[in-house]
Amino acid sequence: MEYFQNVYQKSSVKMKSVAVYDELKKELLTGKWKFGEKILVNELIEKFDVSRRPVMDAMKMLQSDGYIEIIPQSGCKVVDYNKKNILDQLLLSSTLESLCAELAAIYHTEEEFEYIENYFAKQQKNPEKLRDKLNYLKFTRETHFAIFMMTHSEMIKAQTIKIWNLTDFYLLNSFDYFMFDPVISLTSHGEIIQHIKARNGKLAKESMLEYTQNFIGNLRSSLP
Repeated sequence: MEYFQNVYQKSSVKMKSVAVYDELKKELLTGKWKFGEKILVNELIEKFDVSRRPVMDAMKMLQSDGYIEIIPQSGCKVVDYNKKNILDQLLLSSTLESLCAELAAIYHTEEEFEYIENYFAKQQKNPEKLRDKLNYLKFTRETHFAIFMMTHSEMIKAQTIKIWNLTDFYLLNSFDYFMFDPVISLTSHGEIIQHIKARNGKLAKESMLEYTQNFIGNLRSSLP
């Protein structure tokens, strides 16, 4: 009986840790926490009505993901702003997304392509909506998510989600105003989608790489 009680208790702590982790990650990805902001563990214990262990387990997972730092004898805080880290993260994402575009052109089904084509057509009707930062990030993620689903690669899917989440966190906290022309973004994505439709992996990859590199170049010149 004692063995099973211990197993149950460990499982319960793990479930609470994951719940705290998921909620804090959601807050990080929606801009609630800023670079360098201190995270008070005692407040989280009270907020989530859990013991210290699930909160610290969640902190360790978030630190492993790259969102926060646990500083011995000091506490926890969101990672500090670092321009190089942001640009390196975007370059990593760019490389992976260009591969996704290439594979999507090769492996997509007609049903999958119909979905992304219809979604894209809806966005073209109201480009000014994309001047809002959150709307723009949602548009790019919806579009790129549809593209990477067309790769039919479980390995790529797992890595892409992890990279995207940290990339979105960096972008949400890196600038306070929108600096990209939504018409240019729509045009670039339109080209990528047409190359995927034509099953031209080479051009799909090149177009995605050009789009992401231009995005990074514009951001590089604007970041402090």
